[in-house]
This record gives sequence, structure tokens and C-alpha cells, in this order.
Amino acid sequence: MKECLGVDLGNVIIDHLGFGTTPEFFRSGDYNIIPAVSGVFEALRLLNEKRFGGEVFVVYNATDVADQKITSWLLAHDFFVHTGILPDRVKRTQNGRNKLSVCQIFGATHFVDDRLEVLSHLVGKVENLYLLQPQQIEVEQYREFIDSVSQFDTWENLARFMIT
Repeated sequence: MKECLGVDLGNVIIDHLGFGTTPEFFRSGDYNIIPAVSGVFEALRLLNEKRFGGEVFVVYNATDVADQKITSWLLAHDFFVHTGILPDRVKRTQNGRNKLSVCQIFGATHFVDDRLEVLSHLVGKVENLYLLQPQQIEVEQYREFIDSVSQFDTWENLARFMIT
């Protein structure tokens, strides 16, 4: 069976939480200065090459304005060069936190997100779910799903787990 990895964007690739992105900054700041989550480019390149053979996609929920900023960020940070993920494998959804439809299009067997709520929509539908650097308050709200996911504190640890 072909394996396919899906990856969320906010706080999994773009480090909004670490940077302290606020609604005001989003409206008027330089979105491109927000850093990538530590280790994400290296981990995605490794996973794309060593385990998933190009079957990695990114999905995010965004408004039209946010979509333009995200596209600019991906290009400004040379995301496609650093990760080997092709531009046509980055998909925007407007289905809120339910990313199941995009997972089904790509045939996701693995999915990484920082929100347990998002992963809750995928329980029983995507075989391997990974919770990366979650916020504990949100985890408490969706605790009933915690046994259905594997938690990781860094991209390095997640990539090491997935490669071995």
C-alpha cells in the first residue's frame, strides 16, 4: 500500500505561536518574517525522500487574504526547494478544521497537526495521526481523542520515529 503524509501549515510549518503572531500583526505586519517551526524543512525533506517517495502534501484553512500571505511566505522561505514538496501538493481548504476531504483526495495514511481537534476529525479515517507541539488547553478540551494519536515535541523526534 502506498503511504502518504499530510501536514498542517499553521504552527506545524509556520511558527505563529513561537513568533507571537497577533491579529494586528497579521493585518499590518510583514507576514514573511514569521519563522518556520524549528527543524520542519529538514524533517519534511527527509520524510519526503526516505519514507514517502514524494507523497507528502500540505493542507491549510484560509481566507483569500490569508491565502495570499501564505503563498508569499512559502516562496519567501524557499519552502519547495528546502522540502522537495511540489507546489501542486499544497492545498487550501475552507472547511474549517475538518481536513478530511483533502486527506481523501491524496489518500493520506499519516497526518501531522498541532491541534487535537483537527485530528479528531481524522480518527478512524487516517491510520496514523501525529500531534506536534500541542497547546495543553486545547488537548484538555479534546482529551477523548488523545489515545488515537502519537504526540511529539519536535520535528526531529517525529521524523526519527517515522523513519525507523
